[in-house]
Amino acid sequence: MIIKLSDIRSGFQKRFFDILVDNIPDRGTVFKGNNIRCLISANVLKKNSFELNGELDTTIEHKCVRCLDLFHSNISLPINISLTDRLEKIKEVDNSDMVELSTSVDELDLGIIVADLIELDKPMKPLCTDECMGLCPICGINKNDRSCDCKTEQGYDVWEKLKKLENK
Repeated sequence: MIIKLSDIRSGFQKRFFDILVDNIPDRGTVFKGNNIRCLISANVLKKNSFELNGELDTTIEHKCVRCLDLFHSNISLPINISLTDRLEKIKEVDNSDMVELSTSVDELDLGIIVADLIELDKPMKPLCTDECMGLCPICGINKNDRSCDCKTEQGYDVWEKLKKLENK
């Protein structure tokens, strides 16, 4: 996502950007559609210090950690980016990503930040539903689709052999 620094310096309010998923770095995210929608405002804080605020919306694909089915989720993330040409003079800005502006560049590519925001928002253990019953540990069928007659032995513990190992 390329934004001209002259546009940021003049400021703008609620501008739509459609980013093609092919134009952001690959972080392993699988997108349902071909684009990411962003609504961004640029505010001038002081000379050579700016703020980009807004949100991005997209739909990504996950694989459930219990049943291994694919499912989609819509995400809407806030964008809070502070831009400055003197990063060392700024101590900390709450809830904002800091980006140092180079005086020799005329454009700013926010694709890396957008890709990172999406990747960091992904759940560590995605579930298709909170009630997902997962796979049967014996026959492997998806318990969400149908039930099985498999019985586990009373006291059966898959980790039993590991518990018997001595700690040295």
